[in-house]
Amino acid sequence: MVNDRVIFELLIVNILRVLLIKKMMELFLPAKEDEGKKIRVGYGCYYLLSTVLFRTFNISALYGICNYLGIAGLTAFYRGTWKKRIWVSLSVFATDLACSLAVYFAFSQKLIVSQQAVWTLLLLICVAMTSRIAHQADGREIAFDKKQIGILTVIPTAGILILGVLLYGGYEGMAAALICVSTLIINLSIFYLYHVMAENYRNLRENDIYRQQTYAYQNQLEVIMESQGRIRALRHDMKNHMLALQMLLRKKDWEEAGRYLNSMQDFMVNPSEYTATGNESVDSLLNYKLQRANEVLDTVEAGISIPEKLTLHTLDLNVVLGNLLDNAIEAAGRTEEKRLRVMIKLDKGVLFINIRNSCQGIAGGKLRHLETTKEDASNHGIGLGNVQRIVEKYQGEMEMVCENGSMETDVIMYIKAM
Repeated sequence: MVNDRVIFELLIVNILRVLLIKKMMELFLPAKEDEGKKIRVGYGCYYLLSTVLFRTFNISALYGICNYLGIAGLTAFYRGTWKKRIWVSLSVFATDLACSLAVYFAFSQKLIVSQQAVWTLLLLICVAMTSRIAHQADGREIAFDKKQIGILTVIPTAGILILGVLLYGGYEGMAAALICVSTLIINLSIFYLYHVMAENYRNLRENDIYRQQTYAYQNQLEVIMESQGRIRALRHDMKNHMLALQMLLRKKDWEEAGRYLNSMQDFMVNPSEYTATGNESVDSLLNYKLQRANEVLDTVEAGISIPEKLTLHTLDLNVVLGNLLDNAIEAAGRTEEKRLRVMIKLDKGVLFINIRNSCQGIAGGKLRHLETTKEDASNHGIGLGNVQRIVEKYQGEMEMVCENGSMETDVIMYIKAM
């Protein structure tokens, strides 16, 4: 009867522990879309496996190895580079192991269910502290480069080695427990370090956005000044143009008069002005991006049909269009066709964005998430995550499809014209 009660209490306590591990995972890794059921099944299997192993082997090397493999396997349900998933699995495992061994040594190496409850309580405190540190959701999308992720990985790895030496080095009592607590505190510091690095990255990203906005507005100012210069030149010679047209009309030379009017119209066209919707933000960004696209691509087409004013926040629009166009221009630039087509229109409160570009090296079919291929992952590869969050903010959808060497991105957002 007592044994059944112990098993029942172990099952209950381990449920809380697994939920805490899940919470810590989700602080640093974004879950893959449409895999909620698989995640629940994965954690259910991990719960059963860890319960059976702990009941059978208690605190031991075999239990520790299997526990880490289980935690590492759970990271497969989340998005992120393999280097980041390794760091998260090591950090979560090191935290869990430090909590268990601190209690294990404090209670004279007799870890029973009541002590496991203390272990879980200590883990709860760690998760609560980590949640306060890493509370911003966009930090989950950040992927650091090799050097940065290496620095983050060293501390939990060293902590695991220290805890292993304590477990099998003949150490015991409160001194060993205090070393475990110290190791736990040091391991928690890595989460704060991650937060600082993520905060620094966000600041750099925002500065980059504002810098690009400045370049876009500067480019738009040059476009406007050039257009105004053409208007002034045409106005200055308008008297001569009118006389020439009157002479052609008196002669009834309709074809020559038509050609003359067409030449006046062509003179007014500014080759640097790819769009003129009247929306300052859209015009600035698109003229800047499309001018860059024309410098590196062979074929660039654009069709923009939106009103002068929108309720869409300027920064949100810049993030969506800026990231999608940057990705499309970069991908198209690596192909022989070097083509890009951009279509944007607002119809009955729905903003449609369609971008089609040539591409290579991407598997065909519908894509849920596009991983960066660049070595410097800390500065690339999270743009589409930002776009996805903004699209969801406006209750919209984004779809990417790759077929026959072409990438087509469709975005729908529900907004209204002002």
